[in-house]
Amino acid sequence: MCSLLELSYNLFRYSLFLWIILSWVQIPQEHPIGQIKSILDQFYNRILAPIRSVIPTVRIGMAGLDLSPIILILGVGFIYPMVFNFLCS
Repeated sequence: MCSLLELSYNLFRYSLFLWIILSWVQIPQEHPIGQIKSILDQFYNRILAPIRSVIPTVRIGMAGLDLSPIILILGVGFIYPMVFNFLCS
C-alpha cells in the first residue's frame, strides 16, 4: 500500500513537471509527444481550474505568469507527508 502511494505521488509530481515544461513548447498534436501533452493538458487543467479561479494570473508587462502549478506543487508536497504517515505508520 505504501509503495503504491509513493509511486502514485512520484508519477503525479514528475508528470506535472513534464506538463509544465511541455507547456512552454509548441508541439503538433499529431506528434507522439503532442498527444502526451494533450492528455496531460486535459488532466491538469481539471485539477488546476479551482486554483486558477481563486488565484489570478500575474501580469508582467505583456506576459502572464500562471502561479497555479506552483500552488499545486506546494499543496501536494504539504499534504503528502501527512497522508503517508497516517496510512503507513
